[in-house]
Amino acid sequence: MKPATRRIRKQLQQQRRAARAPRDWRSSPWPWRAAGAVLVLVALLLSWRVESSALRYQQGLRNVAGAGASLVNLGQNAQPSKHLQGDLVRVVGTPQVIEAPRDPDFNQSSSALLLRREVAMFQWQQVNVGYPIYELEWVHGRVDSAAFSRPAGHVNPALPIASMDFPAPRVRLHGFILDAALVDLVPGHDSHPVDAAALPSNLAATFSDYEGDLYSGNPQQPRLGDVRLRWSTVPTQEITVLARVDDGRLTPASAAGVQLGDRSLGDLLPQLPPRPYGLWFGRVVGWLLAALGVALLLRALRRGLDPLLALAAGGALMLLLPAVLWMTFDVWLGLGLLAALLLTLGVAIWRWRGGKIALRRAQQ
Repeated sequence: MKPATRRIRKQLQQQRRAARAPRDWRSSPWPWRAAGAVLVLVALLLSWRVESSALRYQQGLRNVAGAGASLVNLGQNAQPSKHLQGDLVRVVGTPQVIEAPRDPDFNQSSSALLLRREVAMFQWQQVNVGYPIYELEWVHGRVDSAAFSRPAGHVNPALPIASMDFPAPRVRLHGFILDAALVDLVPGHDSHPVDAAALPSNLAATFSDYEGDLYSGNPQQPRLGDVRLRWSTVPTQEITVLARVDDGRLTPASAAGVQLGDRSLGDLLPQLPPRPYGLWFGRVVGWLLAALGVALLLRALRRGLDPLLALAAGGALMLLLPAVLWMTFDVWLGLGLLAALLLTLGVAIWRWRGGKIALRRAQQ
């Protein structure tokens, strides 16, 4: 080969290398496709996690409330409503005693939620120390002496007076009337000295007041069968009530309960799944991730940046799983989410077609 020909071929090869564009990963669609697909997948997984936890919690609330009812968290803004009939509600507040409790047998009363009469009798009690011994003591209620190892000579008489609770007949908690069975569940204990002056005349002749208690005999030298009566009260204080609404009343239910202070649903219902937090934050983050993923996929198709198309398509993706999941729990909510899905999908299709028309015009 002649030197001139060799030189010409070498020059042509150099020109081809110079004309060849350098390889740039940004010009390839595959990195954009991969990144967009990963972001969309992460957004869908986040949507599944958020919606499944929210759905699990709502199903737990429905199971507690019962068929056809809801569990409504009224808190401290509790007022009766016909829409709450039959629902299980959480109410927080300090109850107000409208009608005071009263012990009619001994004419004792109080302004508290509940008046409790406790009756003890001075009676025989068996103590086992390897062998049975018998002692006379003040014991609440009656000890069954027939169960003693040696009942002879240690027979306890019948208890003449029974212990009893007297809840306030009418108690209001915000706008609701609190059922007496719920008043019985309120914890608390305050001593309540007997009002000896209020005793009926026949009982005043039988019982005597000693250190706030009522005794049927000599309190300093009690004898077998003597009775001691002691009253206590449950004071008014802030409580949290979980009860069912029945014509403006809070009534007991299978899951009903009363606790002191401002208690959460988790405290009242430990069987509930943990309450999910940050649901809307997770939904917004998932939407933005899905929109960014769609934008990267559009970049791979060389369609340019269309924020509205990316947001609409990302929103449609993020509404897909919620519409399916919530349809099984609440049909109307599921239909609402489906309508929102179709709306965002329609916006995305409109922007997609508009972009294609603009691209054709630009090419012409």
